Amino acid sequence: MQTKFRESIIIYANVLKRFFNTDDPIVIAKKFHYTVRYPDTPIEALQAEVYKKRNGERIISINSSYDKTSKKVLCAHELGHAIFMDRFKLNYRDTRLDYEYAANLFAVALLFEPDDFNIPLTQMTNFTLQSILDYNIIDPTKTDVPQES
Repeated sequence: MQTKFRESIIIYANVLKRFFNTDDPIVIAKKFHYTVRYPDTPIEALQAEVYKKRNGERIISINSSYDKTSKKVLCAHELGHAIFMDRFKLNYRDTRLDYEYAANLFAVALLFEPDDFNIPLTQMTNFTLQSILDYNIIDPTKTDVPQES
């Protein structure tokens, strides 16, 4: 993915944080008129997804089993898909990994500050970005992890 496009993703995440005065992706998604739902579904069937209904309603679904922090991380990733999917399709004809990279980069840029890392966000690989996000998601199927109500 081109460095210029990477930079534009990071800039856009920072503009949203300043404009809405929050880094909470759930609040930002609602400002973009996304309905954020928390279905009580087996985790194997749904972790999180974004989609548009035929009537135009835009929905981000996040499994209700996740804790508050995990829900924010998952929402940031899905919001990245929602924001960049159409633009990305027009500019790049690459593999699904590139779609994931854009969503992961957006989520990390939204949830963290550049000074939190010793490497510029634009130089992070998809593996690094995904690892940062995964580290902040608690797997609700693990019995030894305390659940938030």
